[in-house]
Amino acid sequence: MSKVQEFKNGVESCLEALDSSIAPVLAQLVSHRYPPEVAGIEFEIFVDEFTQGFPVRAFFLDLNNTEFFLYSAGRAEYPSPVDPELLNIPCVYPQEFEDTFTDDDEDFDPWSHATKALIGWFSKKWHDAGGADFGLRATIAAHDSAQEFNLKTLTWQSRGNS
Repeated sequence: MSKVQEFKNGVESCLEALDSSIAPVLAQLVSHRYPPEVAGIEFEIFVDEFTQGFPVRAFFLDLNNTEFFLYSAGRAEYPSPVDPELLNIPCVYPQEFEDTFTDDDEDFDPWSHATKALIGWFSKKWHDAGGADFGLRATIAAHDSAQEFNLKTLTWQSRGNS
C-alpha cells in the first residue's frame, strides 16, 4: 500500500468515527427552512483544522455569493439551526498521526490528501442526511480553491457555478 493510501485510510477511519456526530447536524441543515435571501450553503475546508478541530465551516450565501446574516436587535446572527463550525471537537486526527508521514518526507502533502478524503466522506454524509433533495445549492471546497464539489450533483465544478 502506498504512503498516500495509508494516510487516506487513516483519515477516513478518523472521519468515520465522527459519523454519529455529523449526521444530526447535517440533517438539521438539510431540513431547515432558510430565509428567502439564502440561496445556498457553501462548506469550506480550512488548512490547519484537521489537527486543531473540525476543518469544515458552513457559509450561508445569497444570490450574489455574499454571506447572509439575520439581524436581531442590531446583532448579526446566522440563518442556521446549527453553529456554522458544525462540530466542536479537539481534532479529526492528532498531529502525531500526520507527523508519521511528514517526518520522513518533507514533500508529503497531508492537507490535500486529507481534504480529498474529507470531501468524499462529507458528500456521503450529506446525501445520507437527505442532501440530494436539498432545495438550495450546496457545495464543499478547500478554502480559496478555484474548484468546488457540488453536493447535489456529486460533481466537481468551477467555484461559484452551482
